[in-house]
Amino acid sequence: MRTWKYVVSVTMITLVIVAVGSVFWINDTNELKATEDNKAVASWKRGKQDAPITIDMYPDFGCHVCIEKEIMVVEAYNKYPDEIMMVYHPYPSSGFSEKLAEALEAIGEQGKFWEFHDRIIHNVPEDMTALIKMVQDFGLDMETFNGALDSGKFTEIIRKAKDEAINRGVNDVAVFINGKEYQEYPGTLEDLYIYIDKELKRLGTIEK
Repeated sequence: MRTWKYVVSVTMITLVIVAVGSVFWINDTNELKATEDNKAVASWKRGKQDAPITIDMYPDFGCHVCIEKEIMVVEAYNKYPDEIMMVYHPYPSSGFSEKLAEALEAIGEQGKFWEFHDRIIHNVPEDMTALIKMVQDFGLDMETFNGALDSGKFTEIIRKAKDEAINRGVNDVAVFINGKEYQEYPGTLEDLYIYIDKELKRLGTIEK
């Protein structure tokens, strides 16, 4: 009996070590590859170009945890406006998520990308009817907006953006901070602040 318990104990400890080791391995190696011309497809930037921290977001608006991450990144940007540049990259995984991504592109054409982005992360529309209602309430040119969606003007752009993300090493919806995946899921806003402060200290931007 003692031998059996010993074998089971050793096996469990080994599995835990392997699992923990795998986590650290992922954290150490899951980095965002650069694009060939350093210009991503369908990306939108917010903040100073020379900010010490770049946060690349690859969200799917149909994913609850992704939305939580998106909200936290926006909160962090508001707290560190001089230290963070946010970069949005579409990474939809469903038909309606693709339409939402296309809608953001169409709204961006009218100069209100980030305003609408911040609106929908706090109130994601459930279907096209709800989306259209939100856009109408936002005061946009509906003829131009509808024309962009109906024509599929941004469909291929969104798909190319996702293909590019996969080529850059993005395997799922994700947030990257200075090229390394931030893997606190679900995590808290305070966790994100701590991570950002550590990165700023590493860069020498703030005192250690």
